Amino acid sequence: MTSDRTQTSPIILILIFGLVMFGFLIAGFLTQPSDGGFQDLSAPIDPVVEERIRQARGLQRLGKWQDAADILHPLVAQGHPLAIFHLGKAYGRGWGVPADLDQSRELLLRAAQFDFPYRGETAYEIGRLYQRSVGEDCPRYAFEWFQRAIDWNYPKGHVQIAKHYENGLGVEQDISSALYHYEAATAAGFESAALSFARALRAGRNGIPAEPLRAAMLADAAISALRLKASTGSASAAKLLGRLFRDGDFVDRDTDVALHWLRRASDLGDSGGMHDFAHLLIATLPEHDSEMDALVWLRRAAALGHGGAMTSLGRFHLREQFGLHRPGAVSWLERGVIARHGGAMEELARLTANGDLVELDLAAALDLAKQGAALGHRGSERLRNELLDRAQGVPSAAVMPLSAENS
Repeated sequence: MTSDRTQTSPIILILIFGLVMFGFLIAGFLTQPSDGGFQDLSAPIDPVVEERIRQARGLQRLGKWQDAADILHPLVAQGHPLAIFHLGKAYGRGWGVPADLDQSRELLLRAAQFDFPYRGETAYEIGRLYQRSVGEDCPRYAFEWFQRAIDWNYPKGHVQIAKHYENGLGVEQDISSALYHYEAATAAGFESAALSFARALRAGRNGIPAEPLRAAMLADAAISALRLKASTGSASAAKLLGRLFRDGDFVDRDTDVALHWLRRASDLGDSGGMHDFAHLLIATLPEHDSEMDALVWLRRAAALGHGGAMTSLGRFHLREQFGLHRPGAVSWLERGVIARHGGAMEELARLTANGDLVELDLAAALDLAKQGAALGHRGSERLRNELLDRAQGVPSAAVMPLSAENS
């Protein structure tokens, strides 16, 4: 008996060794990067962690951003992808943490490694970050991430892919592909895409043939859906309706109706709705009546990371509206630059070029103007050209401290 065990044990050892090596080979294969260099890591399942993340999300909805971030940070350190995703979004918007697009992108890229339910939305958020970033390849990277969002079952990617194809952003212009993605986004229930598609069809745009009847039908269906969503608690639907009535886009212009829907969007926590509501108040009410409400809503929007609200507050300080003082403009504009808002870049560049409220630095002013121009901001583009002329000694109009546009 002892002799038999002695003879068979090497065979057993060899089999065990072979199984272990096979296991290492399989493990190595499963962790090889996939999908353009990204791994498909398994997301840990932990009901306690999931409940903590739900608590953080509830705090965010209540505007308690710092408390929510305090919950997410340790969960991120433990490697939970859903926490990484939500904290990445928070850094992108300045929710309870300083607005930091690089940190946001780093966290979202970590989350994208995991095969979890929010993977497609993670890809979409990364694409939006690249749209807000400056760099020659940023439009291409944005396009690629929106494509990943679609591949990972997040159909909102069709909305942005359609715009990229229509305008040739990061990809060769392809109107047939743009139409395909506009239709896919519309079919998936994204009213903003349906309205963009309808605008393109209304009179023809960028090679898209005019189909006014189809445009009207698309717009009517989208507006009906928006009314239903807005009345049942959708902040983004309320904001979009407010903008349509404010601008008279596919509907008769009606300021009272616009104010109603923008106020609803604001009450539901939409920072863009807050920004638009504040400006419509200013445009329609006497200054002494609109002052308090407008500033309150703009500050709330800015606290949620809205770069346009930061820029607006900076401009009010520059113009000394509502009893505000000029020196207070700089901090708001600096925050707007961090939030990647082109208007803030232009305004701060003008101050820097003139040595107004900040140290004179033409190189820094030119860099800011170039950043704004790269984001497609027209005022920044004009200022960039003025500063380049000045650097080359070409006579040009004086660089004014205020911008003529409010974008």
